[in-house]
Amino acid sequence: MWPVILRFDLFGAERVLSSFGLFVAGGFLVGVWVATRLAARWGENPDQDPERVADVAWWTLIGIVAGGRLAYVLVNWEWFAHQPWKIFAIWEGGLVMYGGLILALVLGTWKARSLGMNLWAAADWGLTAGFLGQAIGRIGCLMVGDDFGKPTDLPWGLVVPNPLPEGSLFPVAFLGERIHPTQIYMSLKALALFGLGLWLLRHKRFHGQVCTLLLAGYAILRFVIEFFRGDDAARGGIFLQGLSPEEVGTVEAELFLSTSQMVGMALLPLAFLLYVLLARRGRALASSPHPSPQA
Repeated sequence: MWPVILRFDLFGAERVLSSFGLFVAGGFLVGVWVATRLAARWGENPDQDPERVADVAWWTLIGIVAGGRLAYVLVNWEWFAHQPWKIFAIWEGGLVMYGGLILALVLGTWKARSLGMNLWAAADWGLTAGFLGQAIGRIGCLMVGDDFGKPTDLPWGLVVPNPLPEGSLFPVAFLGERIHPTQIYMSLKALALFGLGLWLLRHKRFHGQVCTLLLAGYAILRFVIEFFRGDDAARGGIFLQGLSPEEVGTVEAELFLSTSQMVGMALLPLAFLLYVLLARRGRALASSPHPSPQA
């Protein structure tokens, strides 16, 4: 893997260009560009929505990074409590997608409302574009060895480098072993959801239909991928044999359900409920003699 792309001196100190930061930034920029194109075609105000994308996107990015990092720190608090200066070292990897997703939705919703955008219409094309950005950003996780998988004999397994490059997050216990490339699984998951979103945008019946189905799809696919992850000690959740997070200190610790799986179990029925409510609202507005704009 390739955690550090470039080292250089700046203001008398060595700086690094990390692959994680590069792919996350690249994914964000591509996602914003695609969102602008989708807003021009599927936005309620195609003349204005594309111009508003950047404003909403920056607040969404803040939510992704801050929420994702906060969730990661909380799950791994025992480790960060002994070296709190590492809390802000996001270039080393360590973001929990659900934490980022939740705060991104909160901040993105707030900004979209403040700009007078149709919230659910924007969520449909915005989340679609966001999954393309995530597909690219997840490559950064692969480069640094974050979110690694369990050992496997499958031919597409990833062989952990031996020796590890400086800055890699792969565990020493897995040196030279073939493991599930779960980072690639998550990139493919996001890419599949992006493709599904594009198809749904062309066939949707009401605002919010696309984003609720994408959230449900994300919850299901993420739940499945979690079974192939090998970083059990870093994820938190319900451990086998009654282990508490404080008692888990090795990659051999096994999870019964990870934190992400438990969040997904809550997200799936919530997405279904929103789908039903928005569908009813869409039918009511369609049958109204003077339909009002959907918020």
